[in-house]
Amino acid sequence: MSSSEGDILLIVNEPQIEEFLCAILIEEGYHVQTCNSQSDAFEILKKQPFNLVIADFFSSRVNGIDICKYIRSNFNLRHLSIILVMDKKEPMDKIKGIYAGADDYVEKPFEPGEFLARVKASLVRITRDLDANPLTKLPGNISLLKELETRIKSKTLFAVGYLDLNKFKEFNDRYGFELGDKVICQTAQIIIKNLERTGTANDFLGHIGGDDFIFVTSPDRAEEISRGIVDDFDKSIPSFYNEEDRARGYIITKTRTGEISEIPILSVSIAIITNENRKISHVGEISQIAAELKKFAKTIGGSVYVKDRRKSP
Repeated sequence: MSSSEGDILLIVNEPQIEEFLCAILIEEGYHVQTCNSQSDAFEILKKQPFNLVIADFFSSRVNGIDICKYIRSNFNLRHLSIILVMDKKEPMDKIKGIYAGADDYVEKPFEPGEFLARVKASLVRITRDLDANPLTKLPGNISLLKELETRIKSKTLFAVGYLDLNKFKEFNDRYGFELGDKVICQTAQIIIKNLERTGTANDFLGHIGGDDFIFVTSPDRAEEISRGIVDDFDKSIPSFYNEEDRARGYIITKTRTGEISEIPILSVSIAIITNENRKISHVGEISQIAAELKKFAKTIGGSVYVKDRRKSP
């Protein structure tokens, strides 16, 4: 099993349980990191990606409810599966754990076969349901389509922001894919920061591949979120260029015909689509409007957001 399929964070307070569960998981081929307090767990989760978290429901240094709430409120982490370690004698704890955001639970004393079956089921479920982008770990196309279809069927007001980078291919050609990946990850963090700062608890962020991202929020927040993304992107992006290109304000490349071309510093375009003034009944309509707005945005030049303000006939 590859590390991308089976990275597990084990958060338990009792050394004997930690040793027992860790041995079972490693023997099965999973990659396991352990800690024995939720404060340590939060620091680890900020720095390293995982697929599954297994945590005590309650112990002297671990509160499973707090861990669930922390993970489910974080755009980078909310896709994680969570299994809570429970005592059989407290059936209400299972209900509390599930309501807090846990996907499953295991009971003490452990039966290795059942424990591994629940771990495997959680990892299969996250792969099937999330289709997470391997670079940013954000939800991919399948999750995005489900989210948009749910919003459309609910008949509530929503706004969709379709974001991509201008001249990203040329940047990759000049600086290489490794630095290009860092730009993608930085862009994801900028979007997350602005959604958390300005958005709502029900907002959604998906990475549909390459330099394309889509966020879903409420219409009254969409423009402020977009302004924040544009400002933060323009402030941070020059640091990815060398001193010469940064001072010049563009990179010099050759076209396929050998001609010299000046490519401006990376910028971001955001197309905002809402159902405030027009009825949207299918995901395809969102794609069509987004394509029109993105084409217009790229004619303006620089980092910009444009919002569809047209009304249905």
